[in-house]
Amino acid sequence: MSWVIDPSEWKPLYNYIKSRLNLSFDRDQESTDLLSRLLENRDNIIEYDELREAYEGRNRALIFGCSHSLARDLRKAVETNVLRDALLIAADGSTSLLLSHGIYPDIVVTDLDGYIYDLARASHQGSITVIHAHGDNMHRINRFIGEFKGPLIGSTQVEPRPHVYNFGGFTDGDRAAFIAYAIGIREIYLAGFNLYGEPSICPGKIVPFNKRLKKAKLEVASYMLKYLTGKGVSFKYIGEGVD
Repeated sequence: MSWVIDPSEWKPLYNYIKSRLNLSFDRDQESTDLLSRLLENRDNIIEYDELREAYEGRNRALIFGCSHSLARDLRKAVETNVLRDALLIAADGSTSLLLSHGIYPDIVVTDLDGYIYDLARASHQGSITVIHAHGDNMHRINRFIGEFKGPLIGSTQVEPRPHVYNFGGFTDGDRAAFIAYAIGIREIYLAGFNLYGEPSICPGKIVPFNKRLKKAKLEVASYMLKYLTGKGVSFKYIGEGVD
């Protein structure tokens, strides 16, 4: 099995998520099993050890979320050279804005509700794509996995399966932080994160915007990042998106 996070530490976190959102363990597991089967037949999968080795030695990561502050935070990151030597990780819909500025992330973390064309374009250019399986995206996994030609690895929030790892994390943004932590990075910059402000629409998302659900997910994401802080991760927010 493919636990990256300690399962004894993850299960209380997952129970917290279930207390805040209407999740189905069985559907999450069904989606995980589907993703595992689909990855088994592909020749572009990578495993966790390969992912870690690819970026071994990186000291910091820059994770791009998809709040309304992303464009401003990206400009500030460029101006202050934060991008230099950082592992660049895009959370789903933020990929579209990065590509429009000629920036190809090292890793894209997605549950496939961003613009598939842009996600697939980043993959084609060599970005490692971490596809997440959950109970509500089985149809998108089935339909779009063939669009990704670059390196692929799966993630889950329940019991892992071959090629599908439980890194920890829930939203694309905080799961990206868990992946950076799993690679060995302890200094993480966050751009386009607005965890405590008014929920905003991500311009790179294609799913309908639900303000109440978004607020609950941001609360979960904040809880997840606090867990990583307790594990020794230092977060630095770019811009004024988060206090």
